[in-house]
Amino acid sequence: MSAMNTRRSSVEKVDPLVFQRISLSEIRQGRHGKHYDLVGRIAGEMEALADGEALRIPLEGMNISLANLRSAVARAMTSRGVKIGTSSDGDSLFVWRKTASTRRYERKQRK
Repeated sequence: MSAMNTRRSSVEKVDPLVFQRISLSEIRQGRHGKHYDLVGRIAGEMEALADGEALRIPLEGMNISLANLRSAVARAMTSRGVKIGTSSDGDSLFVWRKTASTRRYERKQRK
């Protein structure tokens, strides 16, 4: 057999497309998790906070754990370029914008 005969034909049979093709410009960028609306409201209220104020977000009646809410809020605020501090008393999550004047309220970093 010659080398010519062992090569595949340059025109192969192609199965019909199963999936639709779309332009990348049509794809929504960003994340819309299941708590998107709640986190969006929190982020909106964070913008109106004065320096030295915190939001108190009661956990009762919410279908989200403290850890998941804290993560979602931190992720949303980080994507907006806002550094936040958080604390909890078990019943509520407290969230504030980190500034030089709020440093004394933040947990001490372990070395």
